[in-house]
Amino acid sequence: MKREYPLEIENVGEDTYIVMSRGHHDPDEFMRKVREEGFDWPLGMPTHHWVKRTPANDGDHTCWFNFVDKGTRGAFPATYAHEAYGEDRYEAIRALAASEGGKGE
Repeated sequence: MKREYPLEIENVGEDTYIVMSRGHHDPDEFMRKVREEGFDWPLGMPTHHWVKRTPANDGDHTCWFNFVDKGTRGAFPATYAHEAYGEDRYEAIRALAASEGGKGE
């Protein structure tokens, strides 16, 4: 049975703006939620990954999120958006797609 993950935005960046949610969510729904929650940083198009959470023992972090292959033991699906500027920003990509008459990816 396929597991469902709620769309819950987490700030997982440190020196770089990064937000994620467990589960592979629709990019537009993901970004709507990101903006609703007040994250107004310049972010790129959301991407889907498989992620494994591992404990961190450096004293500054509780865990690390590592991209892994699908099927890796302990991995879960996640949607990520990373810091981006200019034409790589989500809003710029969507605006260009709209001007060209499509949804764009």
